[in-house]
Amino acid sequence: MKYTNFNKWLFIIIGGFIASIFSFTVLYYLLIPDLCYYHSHKMNFIMSLFFTAYPGSNGHPEPNLTNFIVSFLVGSLIGFVIFKKFSKN
Repeated sequence: MKYTNFNKWLFIIIGGFIASIFSFTVLYYLLIPDLCYYHSHKMNFIMSLFFTAYPGSNGHPEPNLTNFIVSFLVGSLIGFVIFKKFSKN
């Protein structure tokens, strides 16, 4: 694949979106197998950093903005590494 700015940003953005979707679907259910557990228990610091449980969601944890930003940045980094590996100058 030829090295162009378009291809670079395409890999970065697609990687970010794939990681975010993975985080909001698969990883969410792996980390929180029982959503109702947090009705009677408090979330620890790491959990509360990436998830919020507010009355609108009946106390069930949901991914927040920090979760999206970190997931997107990690996915973007992975996309950039994949681009660098397969690009030819």
